[in-house]
Amino acid sequence: MEVNLPQKDSPEDQEKRTAWLERNRTRYEFNPDYLPPLTVIKDVPDNESFSARYLAERLPATLGKLAANTLAVNVRSLWDPLDELQDFEDFYQKISPPSVMPTYQTDECFAEQRLSGANPIVLQRLQSLPPTLTYNLTDLQAAYGSALNLEKELKEGNLYVADYTQLAFVQGGTYLKGKKYLPAPIALFCWRGTGYGTRGELVPIAIQIAPHLGKESSLLTPFSPAMNWLYAKTCVQIADANHHEMATHLCYTHFVMEPFAIVTARQLFPTHPLSILLTPHFRFMLYNNELARERLVNQGGIVDDLLAGTLRESLQIVQQAYFTNAQNYWSLDKFALPTEIKNRGLDDQEALPHYPYRDDGLLLWEAIERYVTNYLKLYYTSAEELQEDYELQAWAGELTDQSGGKVKGMPSKINTTEELIAIVTSVIFTCGPQHSAVNFTQYDYLGFIPNAPLAAYQPIKNQFSHSENSLTLQELMAFLPPPNQVMGQIQILYALSAYRYDRLGYYDTPFPDRRAQVVLTRFQQELQTIERKIELRNKNRVTPYKVLRPSLVLNSISI
Repeated sequence: MEVNLPQKDSPEDQEKRTAWLERNRTRYEFNPDYLPPLTVIKDVPDNESFSARYLAERLPATLGKLAANTLAVNVRSLWDPLDELQDFEDFYQKISPPSVMPTYQTDECFAEQRLSGANPIVLQRLQSLPPTLTYNLTDLQAAYGSALNLEKELKEGNLYVADYTQLAFVQGGTYLKGKKYLPAPIALFCWRGTGYGTRGELVPIAIQIAPHLGKESSLLTPFSPAMNWLYAKTCVQIADANHHEMATHLCYTHFVMEPFAIVTARQLFPTHPLSILLTPHFRFMLYNNELARERLVNQGGIVDDLLAGTLRESLQIVQQAYFTNAQNYWSLDKFALPTEIKNRGLDDQEALPHYPYRDDGLLLWEAIERYVTNYLKLYYTSAEELQEDYELQAWAGELTDQSGGKVKGMPSKINTTEELIAIVTSVIFTCGPQHSAVNFTQYDYLGFIPNAPLAAYQPIKNQFSHSENSLTLQELMAFLPPPNQVMGQIQILYALSAYRYDRLGYYDTPFPDRRAQVVLTRFQQELQTIERKIELRNKNRVTPYKVLRPSLVLNSISI
């Protein structure tokens, strides 16, 4: 197979390319009606299905162990309430318990999850208190006294926020025994200069569980009674889990990358160099996404059953994340990793020296960018060659067209190689490291249910007295999922986290162009260097961050 730009082919070969692409467009059609304004595929072609090897490896790696664990767990009755927090530890008989289990109640673990947990893209640095917080700096300072000078910390840029108030529209869905609820809290954190080795640590300083209710919702701090504070942190974790599943995971990786796979098949001939570069990073994604829509994000499916909202409300979180949330809506350019981190004010490594998602992610981003640059410059030796590539221009045009991919944040015409490098780097990073970072952390954090329930099972408590007995253990246990919901959450998150098909930069089929294979080999060597660097970093981290080790990163959104 000769790799070639379309304008460099003979007229006869150009006609063959055009005819082939016209046929392929009838196989890869858009479905704009599933979840507007997102675009998904209408029908998935058979060639996008999982391979025999994929099925042979994945099914035993997940279903066998889960079945054995379910049989071994003595649930007593699916309807009997759990009495103690320790009872949740009994759900892991034949599978390893999530790594967060021993430390999840500590403030250190709670804060660390904002930096290296399943959803590390919510935290923002503050220049002023957020308008969604009902309480002012004087109110906060009153709770702290002389223990912390909050005005000074704010001026020095040491205050951070995790804001979930955009979820307040969710009224809650139902399950077999009753109703589910979703808190919409706001949590404040401070970077302290001591505590995390010699560099400092992030500490939680305040949580308001329902800011939309004004001062009817109490302000809780680490000085609040211990059970009240644990309840407040749990509310944050429930909100974070729902945001993670529907926005960070489903929207920002699975759904936003789907148009790229569709349009690549529709507009780029298989011997086009960009098609050859991107195809391994789309492997199984279309089929995987369709399977999720049929079995997970459907009426009566996992999302409907386990997450806090109705199915419609959970899907509205996806739409909100993509389009309507003015601060954080998705676009290809805004979610390029260096830009996305900068927009949240977390790019300053002096101000926030410990942020594993950022630090390891940037190593991979820069390596992918160099790989893409070296590869594309083999084929585009001038801006004119790129501008004359009519398949590439059709690709960009259909990706941005409102009757096509509707992708925001990329040009409808590509004029320079640098523009194309930026686009392709974002796509490969999102399909590979970004998805791996938010997928393979699910079991370790959300798989231990008291740490991150997918829903609350009692109405949200907003008012707290200062009495030591204001919240009881029994009230907290009733707030957490019952046994059947616990089992459901463990099973799906284990299944989504337990199997890896391939690894970044290693493809099933070698590049047909020897020059490109040399570029790929160089990329693989750089990934091995990054692997060693991350391993060394993890030796100095209180909580090792393993999911962005290149050997654990997938090429595509294949699970």
